[in-house]
Order: sequence, then structure tokens, then C-alpha cells
Amino acid sequence: MEVWFTKEIAMGIVGLFLIMFLLLFIWNIVLSVKFGRLQKRFRRMAQGSSKENLEQMLEKLFDRMETLENSQRAVEQLTESMRARIREQKGRLGILRFSAFENEGSDLSFSFALVDENNNGMVMTSIYGRHESRVYAKPVENGASLYALSEEEKQALALAIKNGAKDE
Repeated sequence: MEVWFTKEIAMGIVGLFLIMFLLLFIWNIVLSVKFGRLQKRFRRMAQGSSKENLEQMLEKLFDRMETLENSQRAVEQLTESMRARIREQKGRLGILRFSAFENEGSDLSFSFALVDENNNGMVMTSIYGRHESRVYAKPVENGASLYALSEEEKQALALAIKNGAKDE
């Protein structure tokens, strides 16, 4: 019977174990150094720069975050309030110039309508005559008036509503 486990094989196995031991030893040293650095960074962070510990630092951060969230909510409420006020602004204008009397001058009479997003507002008409001028104002709710509107006032209101439709 032949012996397969010889002195050379035993020395090769011992050499292999020695190389593995050295590699693991070096790896252990590298990990120890990294762990030491990590531990040092953690201690520095946990102690804080002004004698605060990690718990106090986190508590301050959470308080600050809560303050920022409250501030953000206040800004959102203010923004929504401003949006609501803008919707109520009378910013849609329709104006129509016309000649109120056939024999007199040029288009010196006019009707203009001023409405908001909900088509609430007013229609104002100025009728110019050679000896006198008259101005009439009529309220508008939801695009209509309780008072009878002249053809020119209806056209001015339609222009104002149409001008608002472009913005949307």
C-alpha cells in the first residue's frame, strides 16, 4: 500500500495554514484599526461639541423639525388664503365703446364689466350726450344682473367673462 500522506504534503498543508493565518491576522489588524476609528467618531458625535450628548442633539433636531413643519403648515394656510382672495378679486374686464345717439359725435359712451372668477362684480355704463352725461352701475352675480341690462352692457359682460376664460 502506498502512503499518500508524505512529509512534503504535510509541509504544504502547514505552509497553507501559515499563509491563511497571516492573511487573517492582517485582516484582523485592518478591521481593528477601522473599528477604532469608527469608535472614535461615535464618541466624538455622542459627546457633542458643547458637552451635549447624542440624546440632547437628537432632541434639538426633532424640536427644530417640528418647528419647521409648523411653519410650513402656516405658509400653506396663508397661501390657500391668498388664493381664495385672488379668486375674489375683480380682475376680468370687458369694455365696449359705442355711440349712444345716432346724430351725436363719435363713440364717447361706454359700458364696462368687471367680474371675478365666479362672475360676480358690476357693469358700469356712461352715456354721453351733448349737454349731459349719465353713469349707471349694476351689480352682477354669477354672470347675470337683477337689473335689466342693455345690449351694450350684455356685450361688455360677455367680454369680461370671455377674458377670464383665457386665464384658466
